[in-house]
Amino acid sequence: MKRSLPDSDLWEEVRMGDEPAFEELIRRFYRPLYHYGLKFTRDIDLLKDGIQDLFVELWTYRRNITQTEYVRVYLFKSLRRKLHKSALRNGLAEPLEEDFSDDFFYAESFEDELIRTELSTYQRSRLEALLKTLTDRQQEAIHLKFFAALPNEKIAEVMGLNYQSVGNLLHRAVNKLREGWHRLL
Repeated sequence: MKRSLPDSDLWEEVRMGDEPAFEELIRRFYRPLYHYGLKFTRDIDLLKDGIQDLFVELWTYRRNITQTEYVRVYLFKSLRRKLHKSALRNGLAEPLEEDFSDDFFYAESFEDELIRTELSTYQRSRLEALLKTLTDRQQEAIHLKFFAALPNEKIAEVMGLNYQSVGNLLHRAVNKLREGWHRLL
């Protein structure tokens, strides 16, 4: 069964032309890509087209892509680049700006729903307020580190930063959150 395969094995099967593996890859990553993409654009059509183009190109060029253990990193980075290129192509003078506000850290999943119901309304509103005090880059790094569970070197790759910059960004973000949380208590 494809659903139980690790991402890297599923990726390899896609590279070999296995259509059910490709369908599972789409099922597994569409929602995380969609939520990640919403931080770069509110144009739902642009986002959906970007995700669709990403998967079409992935299937078309599957024999030319390299094997990776970090499928999520590859897809996040590809979507980010694709959205920025689309924005420039559509006449925007600047690449899309990141928008890491509004429910960024609360994806629609069973686990998230459970966490939401267990946290008090006060705690959640305080946490959201604290997260909004972070810069967009800090919020993105926090999301990739703690919600996408990526190591720093992969975060650097996705965000287009060097390893040390990611460490500094995370360190400052966590310290700011820690200080804010202590003040609330």
